Amino acid sequence: MIFVSLQAVSQGTSDLLRTGDEFYEKLQTAEALQRYEQAYKLAPHESEILTRLVRAYSDLGWLHLRKDTSSEFFYLRAVAYAESLLQLYPSLPASHFWYALANGSMIPFKSTSQKIRIGKIVRAHAEKAIELDSTFSYAYIILAIFEREEAKLSWFEKTIARIVFGGDLNGSFPRSIDLLHKALTFDPNSMYAYFELSRTYDAMGEKDKALTSLEKARTLPVHSEREELLRRYSEHYLAEMESRND
Repeated sequence: MIFVSLQAVSQGTSDLLRTGDEFYEKLQTAEALQRYEQAYKLAPHESEILTRLVRAYSDLGWLHLRKDTSSEFFYLRAVAYAESLLQLYPSLPASHFWYALANGSMIPFKSTSQKIRIGKIVRAHAEKAIELDSTFSYAYIILAIFEREEAKLSWFEKTIARIVFGGDLNGSFPRSIDLLHKALTFDPNSMYAYFELSRTYDAMGEKDKALTSLEKARTLPVHSEREELLRRYSEHYLAEMESRND
């Protein structure tokens, strides 16, 4: 009877994950999340379920960012599930990646000192994901974003950070580019990598390369609601950059 019960649970979670994934691919993140939550009630310790929960809540947080007050709630839920994933599966590179992504998403809601502390956590876990799997494309993208944003800081901001918080912020645009190219080596059709590549090139004043990267990002296939919004952002930035005077 126990064996039959376990089989039923396994089949139930598989069906829920499959249905949830179908909704996710149809750009219906909230509907997908409902199925993932149902699967979680049946098997709260399964890595595949926890991973999908972190992804869905992270997506919803990003989709609602600057639109309403629910964004932080979704991100907090993503962090909670990411913590469970990391605690249960510390040897999986995905556990460290999702923990880094979920915590990094909280940066807009934190004070300056908290931002720096979280930044160190995000870097450490993105690097750990790569240490466990050197082909983990998304982890390189996280590191590339941090390289770019730190490089954009003024010398005054970097000095204050060093004096007040005891940490050097020495980001580099070339390192950001290198990391994004490495991400594309392992995932040549990564919309996220091309979009971030455009942002870094733009920060460097490399308009033509930024435009080329945006053009690539907006033409790649969309597999989620988050990617559809990113595609629209790519079109928006493309039009904005093309309208700038050289």
